[in-house]
Amino acid sequence: MRAAVTVAGLLLSLQAFACGYCVEDKIAATYDHAVITRALASGHHVVFFHVDGAPVSRAVLEQAASGRGIEKGSARISPDMLTLSVAFDPRRISLVELNAALDRKLAKHKASLLALRVMERPADLAAVKR
Repeated sequence: MRAAVTVAGLLLSLQAFACGYCVEDKIAATYDHAVITRALASGHHVVFFHVDGAPVSRAVLEQAASGRGIEKGSARISPDMLTLSVAFDPRRISLVELNAALDRKLAKHKASLLALRVMERPADLAAVKR
């Protein structure tokens, strides 16, 4: 009886594991509350990207996530989940311009970024409008 209860508990708990494919899991992999709090307090936005294409190293993503409008030190990377997040100043660069600039940097590595969600206000994960 005890073994049956243990097996049932294990089977039911499988739903608690992250699948790694849904948007929420990707966001959670690079979510840094301190970075987000600091960015939003400054009037900046935080964007979460899916990394598409060839596998890219952490160093390449860190290098790509620097440039005009991006908050220094805000990049969070999860190579396992193929996710990158950065805080940026929307007064200096739009999301579209930021995405294009990062894509240009990653093109030589045969990778690109797909914006998943953007945070513009606390507790706000807005879907990216295409």
